[in-house]
Amino acid sequence: MTKDEPYAIVPGQIWNGYDPSCETAKAVIVDDDRIDRLTSVNGIPAGMKQHHLPCCTLLPGLIDCHVHLSDWMRPVFLAAGVTTIRDVGNNLEWILNRRSYAEKHPTRSPRILCCGPLLDGPTAHWPLLGRAHADRQAIEHSVQSVIAQGVDAVKLYVNVTRDQIVGAVRCSHERGMHILAHLGAVTAEDAAEIGLDEIEHLSGCATAWKESTVEEVEAFCGTLASNPVITCPTLVVWDRIGRVTEPAFLNDKRLTWVHPSFREAWRYYPWRFDAPIKRLQLQRGVIDVKRCLGEMWKRDMPIICGTDTPFPYLVPGFSLHDELGLMVDAGLSPVGALRSATHDAASILRVGEELGGIEPGKIADLVAVRGNPLVDIFDIQNIVQVVHNGNLIQKNAIRRQARRNHKKAIDDPVGNEILGYVSRMRAREEGE
Repeated sequence: MTKDEPYAIVPGQIWNGYDPSCETAKAVIVDDDRIDRLTSVNGIPAGMKQHHLPCCTLLPGLIDCHVHLSDWMRPVFLAAGVTTIRDVGNNLEWILNRRSYAEKHPTRSPRILCCGPLLDGPTAHWPLLGRAHADRQAIEHSVQSVIAQGVDAVKLYVNVTRDQIVGAVRCSHERGMHILAHLGAVTAEDAAEIGLDEIEHLSGCATAWKESTVEEVEAFCGTLASNPVITCPTLVVWDRIGRVTEPAFLNDKRLTWVHPSFREAWRYYPWRFDAPIKRLQLQRGVIDVKRCLGEMWKRDMPIICGTDTPFPYLVPGFSLHDELGLMVDAGLSPVGALRSATHDAASILRVGEELGGIEPGKIADLVAVRGNPLVDIFDIQNIVQVVHNGNLIQKNAIRRQARRNHKKAIDDPVGNEILGYVSRMRAREEGE
């Protein structure tokens, strides 16, 4: 249902996105696309339409900071309470088009922030989503170009050299642009010293990905803390790839939200057919990364929540719930994990003035869940109501939209890249 007049949401309790506890006996008044005010339940104007959500916690809409968007995913994010996504690698023209569409159709799509293409080194690891650059001058030109075309951040990828990172960071910061990277040969310590703003997946963090001593982990975190850099850990993607053969994922009821072509591709994702030792090594690595993330949290280092959707068994939006659970398992408090997908994410993504909290004047992006995820993080899965740009999202409507999308053939950059990769690897496996 779209908004037509002011209304009140009356939950069991409200978490504003940053405080350590909830408020009770309060209502949120929504007017057009904004939060007009918070009021006592008795202060709701007479005659105003009220939406009562007893036994529910009302939170800010969730933010997934690491996504590669495909068309079929948009209603699925909304179903899971994810009202904002940051696409961190896509065809530039395509994602800018989808960003504009999302602004005009908030009942059909989450809000989109984007980086455009993966700016890579001499070789583009993902040819449909990335650009290759022979040298520093070439990547500086691309940074200037994508910023001029209106991206929200710049993303570097695994084959960039140290010299290229130096140039890309300089160009980005001169233009006031946030820059992040999935590192390859360059270490996290080196990238942080150069001035990179954000590191994805704890890439380049050798200490984090091995059974390091407590002293080694503390020293590593101290080095990063001295050159403040944001971490988007995406624990869930490595957890899923490392356990891709587990039957539990095949039986996940949330897979009904996933396009059939992607469900098929996930079943044949190459890691499934590799030697077990490779998956076991990744599983061990996830445990080590959790230890490191817990130490980062103790040091109050900036952490934001992302998933790397659509890699295997990352159901759009719903995988963010899983990531929050893994972050708590790593040592973050439930409030800390939730902040990484609300207030802290909005602030780091530079949209904190309008998103990430429940305050007068902010955009009415809200999610109500049964229970209290500040006590039990897994209550975040119990979605009861989603509000996006003031619109009360109807689950039946977006379910129908998702089903219509499932009947369409995949034809977008991310879909073509992922499905093409799995198809090539599958053909090679069968040929051998």
